[in-house]
Amino acid sequence: MYIDDVRMILNYNLDEREKLRVVTDEFVSIFWNALMKEMRKSIDLFSPETPSFAMSTYYEWFDGEISEVLAKSNNSLADILYKELIKNIGG
Repeated sequence: MYIDDVRMILNYNLDEREKLRVVTDEFVSIFWNALMKEMRKSIDLFSPETPSFAMSTYYEWFDGEISEVLAKSNNSLADILYKELIKNIGG
């Protein structure tokens, strides 16, 4: 999901809790993806060769998929963030 998708969802007729759930899931997914990219950079520093375009594309896709799974798993960072933020909207 991309930032524009989140903006579109926020314009839908969802209640505040549903909107918050979508945004926290996406935020945490972006967080995990950024973390994975930085970890991969540290690994690539020790690699004798630069990965091919195909491998770079694969790594980017793979990191994105892992980020989505981590964001939506039970008791994930997204759940913790959601539970803390929902208190602010009277949930």
